[in-house]
Amino acid sequence: MRSLKIFRVLSYIMLPIGALFGLITLLTLIPALMNPSMWLMLFLFASIVIYTFTSFKFLNNGIERNARCKPSLKDWIKVNAYVSLVIGGMFFINAIGILSLGPVALSDLVTQMIESQPNLPKGMRPDLIISLLKTVAGCMLVISIIVIAHVILTLGMLKKFGHLFTIPSNHSS
Repeated sequence: MRSLKIFRVLSYIMLPIGALFGLITLLTLIPALMNPSMWLMLFLFASIVIYTFTSFKFLNNGIERNARCKPSLKDWIKVNAYVSLVIGGMFFINAIGILSLGPVALSDLVTQMIESQPNLPKGMRPDLIISLLKTVAGCMLVISIIVIAHVILTLGMLKKFGHLFTIPSNHSS
């Protein structure tokens, strides 16, 4: 039952992460309507939100209350869990890539970024951008580890508590 406790804790940690991605999804909704190339990003972020709240519903209603859940809830969880796992993996790889760069390579990368972005404000110093980049990469790393661990635990819990998704058969004689 240790994995259930970890799953419960991670589920509550996932709520603010899901809310953050929900806010990002809402903020990108209008620009995405005008720019179809943003639809994929919108879909990916929305699937983390859907995954977070459907898995939390499974925890609260199914596991904690031992109540039956609709089989469609399991489908929603599984589909969005796989997408969330991919996003978590991408975040993890990107974060490790940024954090593993040496100071010279990171400085060169930021210098190239600044040169390729002529619309950046004049006050944007390379050391400020490096600091922001490291902070964002650190946050991405933590979020990715939480998302990946939660998805793995959720898929295990779906198997363990699969009986909660069965529809009781009515035996009428």
